[in-house]
Amino acid sequence: MRGIWVAAGLVIALATGSAAVAASDLGAQREADMKAIGGSLKTGFDMVQGKTDFDAAKAKAAMETIVAKATEFPTLFPAGSESADTKASPKVWTDKADFEAHAAKLASDAKAAAAAADGGLDAFKPAIGAVAANCKACHQTYRLSD
Repeated sequence: MRGIWVAAGLVIALATGSAAVAASDLGAQREADMKAIGGSLKTGFDMVQGKTDFDAAKAKAAMETIVAKATEFPTLFPAGSESADTKASPKVWTDKADFEAHAAKLASDAKAAAAAADGGLDAFKPAIGAVAANCKACHQTYRLSD
């Protein structure tokens, strides 16, 4: 009988430890995705601001990275993962549908910016502006201030 209780305790301990590791992994993945989005946005804005030459292929690739990360992002906030990232507002979980809509709009705007890159710098400028505006709107609602 004692062996059953020891085994049950071990299962509970392992499950609890796995949940903590999983939450930690989610937090790290969220941060990595945000850094990838930020880096891609910087690549585009460096071109728009004349810091680097406009390169349609690089602009398109940067926006496609944002599409991929924005599409994945909502899956990194499952119920019960609130403790994985202290910068995420509780609103992410209490208004999940709106949070997911923001991510979908970001992906859509970035997809449009990727297509606009083929039209040259003048076409790309307003499109990347829409991407940045979407980032700002989401952060204002769903990111806690430092």
